[in-house]
Amino acid sequence: MHRVMKAAVLESWKKIAVVKCSIPEPGPGEVRVRVSRAGICGSDVHIYNGDNPIAIAPVIQGHEFMGVVDAPGDQVSGFSVGQRVVIQPLVFCGQCPPCTRGIPHVCDQLTVIGVNRNGGFAEYVCVPADTLFSLPDDIPDDVAVLAEPFSIGVHSCQRGQLDPNDRVLVIGGGPIGFYAALVARERGARDVIVSEPLAVRRKLIGSMALDAVDPLNSAALPELVERAAGEGYDLIIETSGTSEGLDFASQAAAVGGRIVTLGFPAKNYAHYNITRGIVRELSLVGSRVCTRDQFVQTLELLGGLHRQGRYDLSSLVTAPRALSELSASIEDVGSGAESAKILLTPA
Repeated sequence: MHRVMKAAVLESWKKIAVVKCSIPEPGPGEVRVRVSRAGICGSDVHIYNGDNPIAIAPVIQGHEFMGVVDAPGDQVSGFSVGQRVVIQPLVFCGQCPPCTRGIPHVCDQLTVIGVNRNGGFAEYVCVPADTLFSLPDDIPDDVAVLAEPFSIGVHSCQRGQLDPNDRVLVIGGGPIGFYAALVARERGARDVIVSEPLAVRRKLIGSMALDAVDPLNSAALPELVERAAGEGYDLIIETSGTSEGLDFASQAAAVGGRIVTLGFPAKNYAHYNITRGIVRELSLVGSRVCTRDQFVQTLELLGGLHRQGRYDLSSLVTAPRALSELSASIEDVGSGAESAKILLTPA
């Protein structure tokens, strides 16, 4: 008799069903993980709506998750049953030009767990062993599950060549933008501010002693520039993926400033004022996921923040919800109704 589990399956776009199915068996080089926590990302909204270019259906979503090792497969060493782990959800081919050049996180054949391969919105999932990272005992589940989205912030700061002398503006105060702002401050930026139109998000950002402005306020841009001593911002991290966000970025940037863009726009296009970019010699840099080394750096950063206790990291997540609440939770993320990271407890 097959053992069964519960899983939230995206059967087709905008249709999720919580079903009972067989617990998967790990293949060679894989590990079966019992999922303790899974976070819902803005990109899960795009997947749910059918707007993600690499997503498939049916699929079990969930690319932000952690849990415990349930069963190592053949040819796996270094992991034992019951060990707490967090997953970097990227599977590389190892042979394409990006992989051979040492940037496998932008692999030509990249597979993303929870996007085009079953992910963490299930009680159990099988993943390649090299996507697992062991967790220290003192990092709680609700902090560990933030590793994947925080790693996006770490990568974006490094793509933008963050310097301690930089003034940093983050456009979009959803979880990714918020985490990028925290990373920038922890990495020593002299000034960090977030542009976010939703009041509930600005309140959460303020609770972490970060400043936030409403870009819909007509005085926002002049006030930002004035705050930056009239020079503009050295590094701008644009997470909204909108034409308005890119326009705001190009206006707020200092001459010679760097704009890192990581928000996927609707229909894959957003407008950018290239003339302004040329005249002011702005650099426009794309940023996607992160490297393995940066994922390790992220775990070290999160562990340090938790141990120091300077931030109430528990305020960054919701009370965990059941798999049955996934559809409604994705709607909450899409509408901005919930400012904190929505967590599920699949197992």
